[in-house]
Amino acid sequence: MRCFLGIPLPADCRDAIKSAWHVQDNERSFLKFTDPGQWHVTLAFFGEVDYDHMINLVNLISRALEVPPQGSLKIQSIQSFPTKRPKLYVAKCEPEQKQAWYQTIEDIKDMSSLLAPQIDRKPWTPHVTLARTKQNKILDEYEMPLENIGWVPEFATLFRSELTPQGPHYTPLHEFRLNN
Repeated sequence: MRCFLGIPLPADCRDAIKSAWHVQDNERSFLKFTDPGQWHVTLAFFGEVDYDHMINLVNLISRALEVPPQGSLKIQSIQSFPTKRPKLYVAKCEPEQKQAWYQTIEDIKDMSSLLAPQIDRKPWTPHVTLARTKQNKILDEYEMPLENIGWVPEFATLFRSELTPQGPHYTPLHEFRLNN
């Protein structure tokens, strides 16, 4: 099953992003917007994981999050992403305890790589995907700073990700407590 570990955005943050970001009418035709109800910050994308390995994966993530990074996540800007040949609009995040988050995510990736051989090993760039282009259209460079949008995450969720013609559908499988 295709799965990832993510932190869902609370409703007040989703509402603040939606009210701050306005897409130009001429861009709407070539963008596919993500469902705000499914907005999240991906911590680790595991790819396909055998169902038989899921309990072990949950146990490994639990061990990596025994002493989770503390503090808030702040939405700093909405921008085109990645820098070269951008095809996404994202809400870029900044963790309060940046080094602790980066280390924890590397630990999760290292610990789970035998159970999830397709794990995404790219360096973590904390963001929320808001929209992606259709037909591989390249976006113009864009950045809109944001202020006063943030939250202290209470949990991370292991999600199942099912790709459908309407877009991805995420099903929560397990929650891991973060800030106590």
